[in-house]
Amino acid sequence: MYKNALFFLLVTCSLLAVQGCNKFLDISPPTSNVNPTTVKDFQEMLNGDSLSKCHFFLLDVMSDDLQYSDAQTTTSSNYYLRGYLWGDPIWNPSDDDVMYNSTYSRILQMNIITDRINAAPADAYNTPENKSLVLSQALINRAFYYLQLVNAYGSAYDPGTSLTDPGVPLVLSASGNSLPPRASVARVYDQVIADLKAAVNNPYLKSKGSDVIHPGKSSGYALLARAYLYQGDYVAALNYADSTLALESTVLNYNSSSYKNLTQLPDLVGNPEILLGRITVDLEFYAFNKATVLPSTTLTSTLTTSDLRYSKRFVAPSRFQPAVYTAASGNSMVLDNSIGVPEVMLIKAECLARMGSFAQAAALITTLRQNRLTTSAFAAEKRTYTADNTLGYVLDERRRELYYHGGLRLFDLKRLNKEAAFKKDITRTKYNSTIVLATLPAGSGRYLVPFSPTVIAANPNITQNPR
Repeated sequence: MYKNALFFLLVTCSLLAVQGCNKFLDISPPTSNVNPTTVKDFQEMLNGDSLSKCHFFLLDVMSDDLQYSDAQTTTSSNYYLRGYLWGDPIWNPSDDDVMYNSTYSRILQMNIITDRINAAPADAYNTPENKSLVLSQALINRAFYYLQLVNAYGSAYDPGTSLTDPGVPLVLSASGNSLPPRASVARVYDQVIADLKAAVNNPYLKSKGSDVIHPGKSSGYALLARAYLYQGDYVAALNYADSTLALESTVLNYNSSSYKNLTQLPDLVGNPEILLGRITVDLEFYAFNKATVLPSTTLTSTLTTSDLRYSKRFVAPSRFQPAVYTAASGNSMVLDNSIGVPEVMLIKAECLARMGSFAQAAALITTLRQNRLTTSAFAAEKRTYTADNTLGYVLDERRRELYYHGGLRLFDLKRLNKEAAFKKDITRTKYNSTIVLATLPAGSGRYLVPFSPTVIAANPNITQNPR
């Protein structure tokens, strides 16, 4: 992926980055040792809250869940605006792709652990339980990040072409100095699934980690369900969704006083839905636009104002202002990218609907909506689920639940574009206008994030995505 010098730079930066672990997690502060060797060192690497801080908002900007105001589309050109318009190029020659670089730096941390843990010296902390837990958590973290990368930069999984579709460089060791080309989409998925299966096949791994930043067995099962859903293997996805829900199935009622609008990572603590906490804290979009994002008209009409996922997360429109996503501190957006129970319920519901069990799928959707709508709106809701409409209801619910969720809507658009019943073109228009600014046809190569010139300069073996 990178030259050897850059690898050492990333090791140093990554390990220093995890030194700022938040006290609220009640864990030991990460080691400042840039040459970790002991099991305790490796555990402290996993204790850094930087592992839960992502940079995936560009993927949400490329989806159909938001729109720009006229002022935002006429601001000075930047990679968010060019991504919003699916431009060619998105990246200027000197732009830093923070999503790519930060994700690989986290993968590098996990590779340090998997490379060295078997050679850890014997000491009081080096027990079979501690050693296996550290390894399982490193594998789950690595799998999460590779699943994000392959869906951001690669095509949606297609059984007929995935063996040759280019994915992302697959780096599984921290010691190499090679410049690997892009592994196939299938190869990356194989590694993700292998890592997750090895991780959950650990008798010491509990359902949840010691806190929201540490993965447990339930998040490993949930990621397996997600990966198999994206592959179109609905039997396997259903099995792993069931395995997840057998361990964790609590859904937070948004009518409850315990609901918190997400403003920082600690807000996830105490939320029973969260299997593995992940957030994106985005400052750049606000810096470019001096405002947060607006929901698209299609997202707003899908949610409706009686849905608490809308009314609690957006500042409501007024006579003079449109609805906008709530800023955390006046100049940033905090977005939930966590792995949680609701997504797993929706994976199970989609699999059931596709397999003809529409009544069971409907029951899951009903449970989720009971916890997401106002009490009066849910009581007034009259739905009849049939074999013909249940899958559509499930997919609409995925959109309501998983918008601005680290690219999951974009990934859904890519995979659903392979089905005639669900494929769609996306059009950008001027705000409250029919004047077209850009169109993204179903199946277009512009669904894929291009590699920045700085990434390709570091590794010329990476082939660029066509625009």
